[in-house]
Amino acid sequence: MKRLIIVGGVAAGASAAAKARRMSEEIEIILFEAGPYISFANCGLPYYLGGEIVERSKLVVTTESAFAQRFQVDVRTRTPVESVDAVARRVTFRGPDGEVDSLSYDRLILATGTEAMVPPIQGIDSKRVFPVRTIPDVDRISAVMAERGVRRTVCGSGKGCHVLVIGAGYIGIETAEQLGRLGMSVTIVELADQVMPVLDPEIARPAQLALEETGIRVILDDGLETLAPEGADLVATTSSGETIRVDFAILAAGVRPNVRLAVSAGLTLGASGAIQVDRFQRTSDPSIYAAGDNSETMHRVLGRPVNIPLAGPANKAGRIAGANAALDLLARPDSDPGRLSFKGTLGTAVVRAGDTFVAMTGLTEKQAISEGINHQVTYVAGSNHAGYYPGAKPILLKLLTEPSSGKVIGAQAVGGEGVEKRVDVFATAIQGGFTIEDIEDLDLCYAPPVGSARDVAIQAGFYGSNCKRSVSPSITPAEFLALREAREVFTIDVRTAKEFSDEHLDGAVNIDVDLLRERLAQVPSDRPIYLYCQGGYRSYLAQRILLNSGWSEVYNIQGGFGLISQFLPLGRARAKEFQLS
Repeated sequence: MKRLIIVGGVAAGASAAAKARRMSEEIEIILFEAGPYISFANCGLPYYLGGEIVERSKLVVTTESAFAQRFQVDVRTRTPVESVDAVARRVTFRGPDGEVDSLSYDRLILATGTEAMVPPIQGIDSKRVFPVRTIPDVDRISAVMAERGVRRTVCGSGKGCHVLVIGAGYIGIETAEQLGRLGMSVTIVELADQVMPVLDPEIARPAQLALEETGIRVILDDGLETLAPEGADLVATTSSGETIRVDFAILAAGVRPNVRLAVSAGLTLGASGAIQVDRFQRTSDPSIYAAGDNSETMHRVLGRPVNIPLAGPANKAGRIAGANAALDLLARPDSDPGRLSFKGTLGTAVVRAGDTFVAMTGLTEKQAISEGINHQVTYVAGSNHAGYYPGAKPILLKLLTEPSSGKVIGAQAVGGEGVEKRVDVFATAIQGGFTIEDIEDLDLCYAPPVGSARDVAIQAGFYGSNCKRSVSPSITPAEFLALREAREVFTIDVRTAKEFSDEHLDGAVNIDVDLLRERLAQVPSDRPIYLYCQGGYRSYLAQRILLNSGWSEVYNIQGGFGLISQFLPLGRARAKEFQLS
């Protein structure tokens, strides 16, 4: 009987084993997992710490015995594979009792995932510094919390307990939010100058403000130099010289692909440092497949391999590797209709920070600039459901398109519940090759509690299409402020006199959009005019009035004052205001 060995469980490895068995009853499948669980909800770990997931058993997707019974897989947990001999086609492993043994394979799937990035901080190996990657990790954190009187399921029980979170990526933000929910005093230290460094700054900033509104302290553009135990405390010192005294620390500084076994097998690594694979998940050795966070995936927009460690792509890659490895063992050709291939990823992801959600797909503007990709930016401010229905929350949407074709290449959104719904729309649009003009024709669900008749995603289509057709020439806040630094510009604030008196851009003239037709004489016609309101809609109306009245150069500042304020130091307190009106 042909033998398939899979190294690693969780999303990729368990998916590979299950799919391989569904493809054939004729092969032997052995799955090695270094930890105690074959499959667990690692994305749910922060929410278990915060008590939103109450029962520990809910973290376990399936048990070793249940999986083995259902799929007839020889599951060996607590059994790390230590090396791969690709020439002899053998793996060497260490059993739960420490015994070393080896087994041959006909096909091998490496699903070894990632390993935590450990920054060069003196004392980072302290027993009071914990990653949040496995169930044993959260067990240890829960034990420390319990020692300090913190009860996971009781909000406010963490008062008097201080925790440091190292890193402000997905896991860092989720863990900080959850520990803050329990009443702990939480400090996040991030080396970059923004939370969620993968995002564009103006999209990440509201998430930072949302965390701060819950009482979490966020330190940016600063690193940690030392972590030192001092009595019952852990004392952290930052690069700027600040001292932070905490009970324990969470290590969330990022991950990197775990390629140790791939290197021992002599496999080719890609430019990202992850394992290079083809569309079938085959490595440079045709008898070895790789799947999940340890391997590369084609980026649908960039058109080149990348390594983006996310659960969704890992699950799909595991399924593909399992199917194709099984077909190899059945001697089926690559043309077999059962063969699966991975067409690529967009890095679609979402995170919650307090009452604010942030999501992205495809390219950010930072990525587009670094890759030298020409792009058009469209900002739209709207709400997550009908404004007249109680509880409507603002959403800021940022869309990237190709200027010539209008094809969607990226989207980011921040705001209330439903942010992920809009980003999923654009993930689908990118995969389908939609243009900005296709977006304005979308037919989306509408009911007052869940959406608007003109959903913010469709508004992006309207606005972006208007820009592309030169119906509404626009300028982004960043472009406008750079222009204003270079020369004098005539700017009109078309909000009400009350809004203007509360706060406005220096040098702006206030002409309420509803009074504009009566005050056209106050608008010069010999120079470009730049308009803004609170969210971009009233300034669009004012723009059309001026263009239809003979003015030739009139630009709408996208996103309005609610977005412009994020680019100004004085505007931080208002950076979450994205009202459409």
